[in-house]
Amino acid sequence: MKKWLSTVTAAALTVSLMAGCAGGPEAPKSGSAPAPQGSGTKAAPPITLKLIQNKVEVTEQVKQMAADYTKENPNVTIDAQVVRDLDTLLKTRFASGDEPDIFFAKSYSGVKDWSERLLDLSNEPWMSQVVASAVPGMTVNGKKYGFPSALEGYGFIYNKDLFAKAGIDKVPTTLTELKQLNEKLKAAGIASYAEGYKEGFILGRNLFNLPFAYSPNPDELIGKISGGTAKVQDIAHMKSFFEVLDMTVKYGKGVESVGISYDNQVAEFSSGKTAMMQQGVWTIDLIKKVNPNIKIGMFAIPLTDNPDDTKLPVGIPAYYVINKNSKNVEEAKKFLAWMHKNGQKYLVDSMHLIPGFKDLKATDDLGPLAADMNTYLEKNKTIPWAYLLWPAGMDVQFTKPLQAYIGGQINKDQALEEVQKLWNTAVKK
Repeated sequence: MKKWLSTVTAAALTVSLMAGCAGGPEAPKSGSAPAPQGSGTKAAPPITLKLIQNKVEVTEQVKQMAADYTKENPNVTIDAQVVRDLDTLLKTRFASGDEPDIFFAKSYSGVKDWSERLLDLSNEPWMSQVVASAVPGMTVNGKKYGFPSALEGYGFIYNKDLFAKAGIDKVPTTLTELKQLNEKLKAAGIASYAEGYKEGFILGRNLFNLPFAYSPNPDELIGKISGGTAKVQDIAHMKSFFEVLDMTVKYGKGVESVGISYDNQVAEFSSGKTAMMQQGVWTIDLIKKVNPNIKIGMFAIPLTDNPDDTKLPVGIPAYYVINKNSKNVEEAKKFLAWMHKNGQKYLVDSMHLIPGFKDLKATDDLGPLAADMNTYLEKNKTIPWAYLLWPAGMDVQFTKPLQAYIGGQINKDQALEEVQKLWNTAVKK
């Protein structure tokens, strides 16, 4: 399952990925002259593959990968759009008839929603190398539709030097220790957080995922809520979720948190203005671009006082999928096969991703966040991205009442009542 601070805004960032001279699909490619008459050869027809994804933090790496593909395949241009609001753009493009050839589909919910338009990739040669944990999120009615982008995890990313300055020598593994840590930071005059609660994926998705993911059986719990036999108000860890949320506001920017964007959140943390931020492994390049010398780590967000309960959410954020109605299906399949074959170079070494393939290996130089995530993986201390099982689009909808709670317009009970109403409306559609 990425975002350059100086160039990325909430609007779409369109990146035309071409090797050679500028121009549309009909533009001649550098170094590819027409075949001489009578040579018996025929130049391959020009092809443009339209690609849409939302990992904006690896835009430059994707650009280089696509350029390299074009060098090997001079008749192919990859035209990619890298966007924040993936769902909206996809709906617009498909409605207008300007359909992409390859695009990102969110794990499970996105794949399921788009499944009728997707090419079955079950028999692609690289599918046998997909890690077991990546298979459920791409599978609908027994068919496998996705190429896993990466394994990702998130928690609290922290500044080791600021922790040391406050006399903190270990990361918290319980809710009580997290409270004590915040008090130590406060006593040292260090702000704990600058959370980007303007963004739905930070507040209404990743953070609100925790009480669901920490449940013994998230699938069963979410099924009961959708079936009307359980309510979000009754979730065992919901009280602890609000304690953590309250801490991030109290020891952070207060009500101003609802106006802080992802870019500003990462900038504040990377420049050493805050000790922590709730984010994931995908932020490593953004952080290092702002402050290459910063010493950081990541720990799981606790919701109980039992250290054994504390686990890191890990999953596949999205899959590359192929539009089965594309005029360039074979070239799209060829591109995915090429990306897998060269995955160690591009997905791992260049994009610094944890690969979703057994034959690709995460390296030691992927950085401290990936290393900490791997520690949780090795110890089997992970929890799922349960939000993938929510009704479609709920992460965005749930953000609104949670923002209102932070802003003081409604209380905790009212926020949960609104979440329940939104859930009920979604399952009735």
